Amino acid sequence: MKKLTIYIATLFLFGFQGCTSWLDVKPENEVVLENYWQTESQATAVLSAGYRGMTEDVFVERMLVWGELRSDNLVEGNSTNINMLKILNVNLTSSNDYSNWASFYSVINYCNTFLHFAPGVLKTDQNFTVDKLNSLNAEALTIRALCYFYLVRAFNEVPLILTPSISDTQDYYVAKSSERDILNQIITDLKTAQLTARADYGKGAYNKGRITLNTINALLADVYLWDQQYSNCVDLCNGIIADPKLTLVTGDKMLKDVFYTGNSTESIFELQFNKDIQVNNTPNMFFGYEGNRAGQLSFPVFLVQTGTFSPFNYAASSVKESTDDKRKSSFFGTSANGTGYSIYKYALIQGIVNADETITPEYRPLSTTVNWIVYRLSDVLLMKAEALVQLDRNDNDLKEALKMVNTTYLRSNTTADSLLFNNYNSKGSMESLVLRERQRELMFEGKRWFDLLRLARRNNNPSAMLAYISPKLSGDNLQSNKLKVMNALYMPILKSELVINPNLIQNPFYLDTNASN
Repeated sequence: MKKLTIYIATLFLFGFQGCTSWLDVKPENEVVLENYWQTESQATAVLSAGYRGMTEDVFVERMLVWGELRSDNLVEGNSTNINMLKILNVNLTSSNDYSNWASFYSVINYCNTFLHFAPGVLKTDQNFTVDKLNSLNAEALTIRALCYFYLVRAFNEVPLILTPSISDTQDYYVAKSSERDILNQIITDLKTAQLTARADYGKGAYNKGRITLNTINALLADVYLWDQQYSNCVDLCNGIIADPKLTLVTGDKMLKDVFYTGNSTESIFELQFNKDIQVNNTPNMFFGYEGNRAGQLSFPVFLVQTGTFSPFNYAASSVKESTDDKRKSSFFGTSANGTGYSIYKYALIQGIVNADETITPEYRPLSTTVNWIVYRLSDVLLMKAEALVQLDRNDNDLKEALKMVNTTYLRSNTTADSLLFNNYNSKGSMESLVLRERQRELMFEGKRWFDLLRLARRNNNPSAMLAYISPKLSGDNLQSNKLKVMNALYMPILKSELVINPNLIQNPFYLDTNASN
């Protein structure tokens, strides 16, 4: 008899209590498949499990590790775990646990299961309408697309599975699909989701914690940027930017409103956590909190000093960028353990400004938790800037890109003048500016490695991105040499997956036995 292990919610997906939490605790139960898909609430419980799967520690950790750890933003902190240390030391092998993609495929399977079975509920529950089904389908398609977008950026090629795992007779030995096929599927799913997605749920936390049309468009814009479809990226960004409900928080309130309180006016989509139900342990472990201020990761010293690759005090012509940037004082702090600077983003409630303009950090108590932001307005503004620079059809593209940069730059540099086009009037200088501004704005949000990887992909050569990363490698040529081929920039497939699935082939760089131990 077919069985489906699912999470049964005591409060189903849409059961917010005062806009506090998505989900109640969900005990696992085995439910006979043929008898399960009878009501709308049963269908939404499966989609609910997909949302909840994205809040599991192993899922959020990988969003951070895959998107940030190998970049120039992060170095060793306090008691850094061994798997992270190996990655930081460019000793990434197929036995590293961060190569485990199971948490993402678990969420994908919830989405596949919903998409497969939910249409049948139309026949058994008269309250479950086609419009409701289509709206929920848009959410499931988008969550699946988001998972695959992380996987394809991290691994380049992965198995593309679009049917639920529900039968012992299924072929579970699925080979990898090409990056092109995966991206095409993501784009197709998101275009389908656009047609029936809700733009507004009528409640603030719903609009930030559930998939909306803005979420879909932000994700699709990100996919287009990765896929070098720059005009399409700009068009989608324009639609999001035009939404009057989305506004940037002022620079002095950003740390508290965006990263502590959460669901701010600039938030587009963030994973919802509640201290009584599901705690976001990733910031606790890796960034810190009151009582343990030194997290496992820190911000490197060389990025604070003036230099070619420092995002702060950068000299553009005779003008220095970000000499008094609020992000420099609010996103990271004083040296914690000699290897780098403490990370403040997500770890603090706020930075208290003293009379002498120094900052006293007010750390977040362990009794609290924070959401995890996937997309916010400033990210979209800077996606548009990057796409315009790559289009570079005329000076207007570069000037518009500079306008987007100034929008985020000036909210954190309130005493500075606008950055002037005369200092950034070439494609190369604007490309570097956008990359610096994205680094300043989005550091520690799981974005930087993917930003650098896009740079390498445009040139089909890692040398440009290596210039940013090399300073944290302590001049170790052996470490740098391991990143000199494109295939080395992607994750290896976990060794145990290769044993279980004979149709999987290791990512090319790790085929060497010395690289895949």
